Amino acid sequence: MWGSWSGYDRLHYRGRLRPDVIWFRENLQQGTWKTALARVRACDVLVSVGTSGIVTPAADIPGIAIAAGALVIHVNLVDVTMGTDNEIMLIGKAAAVLAKLID
Repeated sequence: MWGSWSGYDRLHYRGRLRPDVIWFRENLQQGTWKTALARVRACDVLVSVGTSGIVTPAADIPGIAIAAGALVIHVNLVDVTMGTDNEIMLIGKAAAVLAKLID
């Protein structure tokens, strides 16, 4: 019903759930980064949302996608485009912009 669970089988007493994200000042695992780069280089369209467009190393991903020929759609409160023809900039709050993008 819920699909596979990639986290712990159960929570320990007073344990905390941790989302599968990288927080500020944390390092990416090399395998995770290599997989992300391979997928970015192979994608046709990349949607970059929020601080992923300005906080490294995630901020490098749109440029890598553009270099590989992908269309990059940026969703951010400020313009983060790199001045290429294969970018679309959607300015606004992620929840509102993504809802309109899906419609």
